[in-house]
Amino acid sequence: MPNASPTPSPPSCAAYDPSISNSFNYLPSLAPGLIFTILFALSLALHLWKALTHPRLWFLFLFVCGAIGETLGWVARLASHYCSYSSTLFTLQIAVLILSPAFTQAGIYVVLWVLVVILGREVSPVPPKTYLGICFGIDVICGTLQATGGGLAASAVDEGESPQPGTTTMVVGIVFQLVSTCVFSLLLDWVAWKGRAQILKDRSLMLITGATFLAVGCMITRGVYRSIELIQGWEGYLISTERFFIALDGAMMIIALLAFNVCNPGDLLADFKKQKQNAGIRVPLVKEKAPEPAKDLESGTESEGPERK
Repeated sequence: MPNASPTPSPPSCAAYDPSISNSFNYLPSLAPGLIFTILFALSLALHLWKALTHPRLWFLFLFVCGAIGETLGWVARLASHYCSYSSTLFTLQIAVLILSPAFTQAGIYVVLWVLVVILGREVSPVPPKTYLGICFGIDVICGTLQATGGGLAASAVDEGESPQPGTTTMVVGIVFQLVSTCVFSLLLDWVAWKGRAQILKDRSLMLITGATFLAVGCMITRGVYRSIELIQGWEGYLISTERFFIALDGAMMIIALLAFNVCNPGDLLADFKKQKQNAGIRVPLVKEKAPEPAKDLESGTESEGPERK
């Protein structure tokens, strides 16, 4: 992001002139903006459809929120191709593209929670309710820091002030979230290893687990990129080179969201439950009508019934 100039800024939608710097440090490309806007909008439509199809699986709406933010952010980047000097569009895409992954990350946390409930409490080193509460708390704090910092930094530069306070806030949020995601990945590894016998015998569980591993890998890759990008500063090489943002932010997030479009937790968990019920084994999902199973799910323990095989 360039330093403030004593000369007045050009109109927001003036034709891009390489000799006149803008907040992006480049002209946002049309093709990637259009492609990612379409892909995220498609992913949003699919996630919303599945969330409405499985209303008891409330966590599916977390993926909907993540997809909404990504779509909005890429719409802003697409519009910035024509209005590259617009501070409003720049601030909008910074804020929502920084915050939106927090919703996707939260959805991933709940997918693992449900996997632990299905596989059995013994596959997790900590109670599902405990780790879920901790992860959600960290996610809220990190998302708030990132979005707030992004907005402050973008506004500061547009007003000719130092963006450092906002930048520091963003870096703290992103690095903290990256560390928590890495710790979460270790928990995912533990659960998958301990429950591997059950997972390998069931296609639905294999697909959910595989999609979760893929999504977590994408989130970590994006977190590493964003951390280095902001540490370099608003005029650094990474933030000034669009191809890195496309490959390490946009691509990572669409892969993570599409992974759960293809391997939708709602469909796969419902299919798994149906298979077990046909075999005479009761499997709780995220919300049961009867009070006793609901209590079991909250505590991460199995409900009473025939023993799982």
